[in-house]
Amino acid sequence: MAKISDKGIDLIKEFEGCRLTAYQDEVGVWTIGYGITNADKSITGTTIKRGLKISQSTAEKWLEESLNQKYLPLVMKYDDKYGWSQNEIDALTSFAYNIGSIDQLTANGARSRDTIANKMLEYNKAGGTIYRGLTRRREAERKLFLTPMSETEEKEVKDIKKKGFFSNNKSAKNLNEFLHNRGFGAGENNLRKIAAENWKGLKPAMFALAQTGDLKKPDNLNEWDGK
Repeated sequence: MAKISDKGIDLIKEFEGCRLTAYQDEVGVWTIGYGITNADKSITGTTIKRGLKISQSTAEKWLEESLNQKYLPLVMKYDDKYGWSQNEIDALTSFAYNIGSIDQLTANGARSRDTIANKMLEYNKAGGTIYRGLTRRREAERKLFLTPMSETEEKEVKDIKKKGFFSNNKSAKNLNEFLHNRGFGAGENNLRKIAAENWKGLKPAMFALAQTGDLKKPDNLNEWDGK
């Protein structure tokens, strides 16, 4: 299961800062903790508004849940295409946390890594105004994105994505989200592999489709020899 590392979390904390009383940012958005806004209401369960105060532990909890449940999956949905390194995951999750997604940055997965890195620097405005803090943040994210990982670090990340059973997760709304939350892509290639590993458990579901005439027949099926 991919996750944002301490390095990535520290980067986000450095630029977001932490304020335990709600305030309005440069463009008037009510904010609290480490940059939490009303766009994160599914995490906070409350409205960020004047007078709201939280504890440090709540700020940490909201940041962790927001990153893992909302922003990391936005990065990992492109993992099948790019095969992100940990440094790239950290940089892009920080970017997504600040901007909202990486869809435009990556042109929905159509851009090269070099283009993505260079395009990062263009996202330094809020309300049409260039901010020095945003410029510094984009430069830091780009630097981390372009930093190669050591062989030891790469092995540690790859060991997380090892063969076995997925841990249970009842909060995911669909299979795509389930896989993305664990750092795996949900493309056709991965889905075929998962189906092949779990074919016995899929037989009842396939039979149910057969009973309603919805079971697709692939080409070149082996004929039954009666044994």
